Amino acid sequence: MNSPKSSKVFVNSLLAGAAVVALSVSAAAAQAPEDQIIVTATKRPQTLQEVPVAVSVVDAETIERAQINDLIDLQASVPSLRVTQLQNSSQTNFVIRGFGNGANNPGIESAVGVFIDGVFRSRSASSILDLPTLERVEVLRGPQSTLFGKNVSVGAISISTRKPEYEVGGSVEVSYGNLNQVLAKGTITGPISDTVAFRISGSLNNRDGQYTNLVTGQDNINERDRWSVRGQLLWEPTDTMSWRLIGEYNRIDEVCCGAVQLVNGPATQLIGAPAPFGLGAVITPVQDLDAREVALDQEPSNLLIGRGGSLHGDWDLGPVQLTSITSYRQQIDENVTDVDFSGLDLATNPLDLDTRTFTQELRIAGETETGIGIFNWLAGGFYFDDDVSFDRDVVFGSEIRPFIDGLLAAAGSDVLTGIEGSSQLAFALTTDPATALFPTLGPIAPIPFFGAFQPGQGVFGEYELDNRSFSLFGQFDWEITDRLTITGGISYINDRKIASGLSTLTDAASNLDLTAAGQSFLAATALGTAIGTPFNPADPTAFFTAAGTLAATDPMTFAAAQAGALAFATDPANAALNPLLPLSAVQFFNPQVNFPQPGAPREAGNTLSDDGFSRDTDLSYTARIAYDVTDWLNVYFNYGTGFKASAVSLTSDSTPPQLLPDGTVFGRFASPEEVRAFEVGFKTAFDGGFINIALFDQEVSNFQSNIFTGTGFIIANADVQGVQGFEVDAAYSPIDPLYLTFGITYLDPEFESFPVAPCITLGLGAEIIPPECAAGAEFFDASGERPAGIHPVSLSTSATYTHDFANGAVGSARIEYLYESPTQVVDNVPRSIAEREVSLINANISYALENGFGINLWGRNLLDDDYLLSGFPTVAQSGSFSGYVNTQRTYGVSIRKDF
Repeated sequence: MNSPKSSKVFVNSLLAGAAVVALSVSAAAAQAPEDQIIVTATKRPQTLQEVPVAVSVVDAETIERAQINDLIDLQASVPSLRVTQLQNSSQTNFVIRGFGNGANNPGIESAVGVFIDGVFRSRSASSILDLPTLERVEVLRGPQSTLFGKNVSVGAISISTRKPEYEVGGSVEVSYGNLNQVLAKGTITGPISDTVAFRISGSLNNRDGQYTNLVTGQDNINERDRWSVRGQLLWEPTDTMSWRLIGEYNRIDEVCCGAVQLVNGPATQLIGAPAPFGLGAVITPVQDLDAREVALDQEPSNLLIGRGGSLHGDWDLGPVQLTSITSYRQQIDENVTDVDFSGLDLATNPLDLDTRTFTQELRIAGETETGIGIFNWLAGGFYFDDDVSFDRDVVFGSEIRPFIDGLLAAAGSDVLTGIEGSSQLAFALTTDPATALFPTLGPIAPIPFFGAFQPGQGVFGEYELDNRSFSLFGQFDWEITDRLTITGGISYINDRKIASGLSTLTDAASNLDLTAAGQSFLAATALGTAIGTPFNPADPTAFFTAAGTLAATDPMTFAAAQAGALAFATDPANAALNPLLPLSAVQFFNPQVNFPQPGAPREAGNTLSDDGFSRDTDLSYTARIAYDVTDWLNVYFNYGTGFKASAVSLTSDSTPPQLLPDGTVFGRFASPEEVRAFEVGFKTAFDGGFINIALFDQEVSNFQSNIFTGTGFIIANADVQGVQGFEVDAAYSPIDPLYLTFGITYLDPEFESFPVAPCITLGLGAEIIPPECAAGAEFFDASGERPAGIHPVSLSTSATYTHDFANGAVGSARIEYLYESPTQVVDNVPRSIAEREVSLINANISYALENGFGINLWGRNLLDDDYLLSGFPTVAQSGSFSGYVNTQRTYGVSIRKDF
């Protein structure tokens, strides 16, 4: 294990150097500030340079020119943000400063909250809809729990759309690009009366797939087929009152998502080898990522429907301002995935998720002048009610049995037949009084192992989650002088989850206790030898007859043979003796999968029980000092905490809960995350630009680690995961037509304390097996190790040149570049197999006439850079690894009309 001391020294040196650079560059360019970008990071309007928070802003003009159509495209403009889409269109994960989780399981929420017009979106799927009428997107970095409440422990994404206007206007834009992409979006706004205005917006996004299915020859996988509509009414009965009613509907119906093969291990090679050496099915060859080829006997389907509405109210009562935001939303996800990622009909994974969410936020804000300064203050409350219904199945296909026979062939001929007979024997010997040859063994198999691995068998799960949460929050800014402001904030969060579920396991193999069944097998084998009638597991009738006859005619001889047989069966865990143990390699499901029914509430505080109930409470707070050193330099110091409530794995493939000796809960549940962050910021504004720098040290206690092992997910708490680093966000216009931006993020993460990391999460992917795991332990000490998936350096920069023509037209050209340094993609896939390095170039050229017509030539990922979004052990194919690849090069032309 590597010591973190040297990296800490290196980071501290970089942080100090960044501070010096910030001060020197700012001093050299000091002028009067001109930046007037408005943000609402503190839930009140401030300019980007005034707000003492690490926040990046992408405005509407940049979104239109750069052809940013959803949040996945946004990350090229914000180096601290990473957005990935994985197995389904609904599985989108947001990461800020290297932290984030929750995409693969509806019971594990994200640590990055997404808000659209102030409304919290509880599921990632509801955040990736196309965005037709944006005003701006703010990315807030670091814990935001004081003001934003639930699940913003490492950051928040706040999206603002355009409000209705009292003058008739709007826009229509149609784009056509490669892969036959057709993108249309538009909006119209205008008055209904002197006090009522409306806006209707919509979008349509269609595109061919990016992967070729080698089984069918189709190239429709990872296509786009989505549309949305959004309507708004604005009612302003007086100058001091405003109501905004929003309704929306969006639909995604796509074939998604494809995964390439990184390594084809023995099991995958068995699938692809011709008969009689293999099963002769199509498999994906290991090749360059840009091939984007898959082998699927059933193409994946994704149907997502989102609908909901919200009501926003604002009252200006003079001394105070009141705000109310009420929302209700339903999200439906129906997905079917060929989870074995091969041309063999092994297994499918149908998912059906229905989420219904109600939220209510109330705020009151005001400004009070006193003899000791000015107080800007805000107080409020937030209520959240989320009901989740989730059905998740894994169903064996028509070719599962030949695949299992092939996997077990090395253990002996016709192994499954022998094991089935052994299970029949074990069941009979211990449960049938007439043939209870070994009653001392006790019952060992609740389900006889007959007809294993048949089509339609598998695991079938039905889960419910009721999550209710509320928070009370308050914050004040005390302007002691014109230059010095002290901020304090506190939030009380109360979160309760009740989870219940039932998993029906019809896979007989996973239900069998191989050690206990093997004990019966060994005993029966020895007894058969003793009585002169060998035990034949395929047909034990003769053995039963002979044993019964001997027991009746010569009980003493039978008793002696019975005792000798039991003595022979004293070591059933010995793989050299027990021929049933090879079956453990194909026991894909955990037999203990049922949730107990929710029990009575426990005492207050952070509690977590095995009965599907959790109640968490937390006080999060913020303390900040901001000082305007000069008119062009602001400095702030911030200490804040964040909180994310307990997580529960709503799936049959997680480990049942275990309470480890150190108090850590491992398996079904994960304890709450608690975040603390120190941050020092420098914000400078000068004639033509700004430079903002943040230096931070952030720790997450009980980080909710979630790893896919090839047949299931393992959720566990890492005691402390930390990151040190810095961010630079800058813009400068050296001459009027040219505008430059630059952003860089440096991260140095580590598991500061993870003494009980599950060995199973290493799987066959670890290049170095820790000694504890090699010796057969269940856990190892991962303290001091570097978490995977976090780029040490992320950099983005852009240049925009604008030219005014004599005829009143305006032309512009923009190019942007994103770089992310190499990193191991996930913890349990070796870096030599799955490493990611990103180098993207996006560009556009636009020309707009005075009459509102405009044309835009655009391209994203112009160099066609290919990199992995994620990697994982291939399902049920030990030694194989698969991965999800980014979007390939896209380009096209857009025609727009503003009116």
